[in-house]
Amino acid sequence: MKNILLITLSLVMTVLYSCAPAKVLNNYATTTEEIFKLDKGMSVSDVNSALKSEPKDIYSNTVGFTKVLVYKYRLGYQKVPTNLRNNEQYLRGGVPVYKDESNLYVVFDSKTNEMLYFITDSGRKMGKNELNDALKVKLKSVK
Repeated sequence: MKNILLITLSLVMTVLYSCAPAKVLNNYATTTEEIFKLDKGMSVSDVNSALKSEPKDIYSNTVGFTKVLVYKYRLGYQKVPTNLRNNEQYLRGGVPVYKDESNLYVVFDSKTNEMLYFITDSGRKMGKNELNDALKVKLKSVK
């Protein structure tokens, strides 16, 4: 009798648990609009909630005590029919679409799990040129 009661109770708990809302976010990629919601000091769960997405990859740096969570993001565009490109209503309208998938790298302190900073693929590419220009200026000013 006790076994039947335990089995029934476990089945009821399983059904109730399966009906509870899941915390797992199903969005594959976030958008640039969501990236602007990130702030220094946010926790991993806060970042996941702000981005409405979960990381796709994780890197850890044991020397600098940081970890990098990699998220996917897409850029927003407006889809305008070709024959209506010069139509006034489409100057600020159109159907929003997202394309051009890239990576967002969010860096956390591995001890406190607080966000330190983030950078995107395009930011990394552009940053290289800006760092090189800054080094050139610094070298020229030293002479």
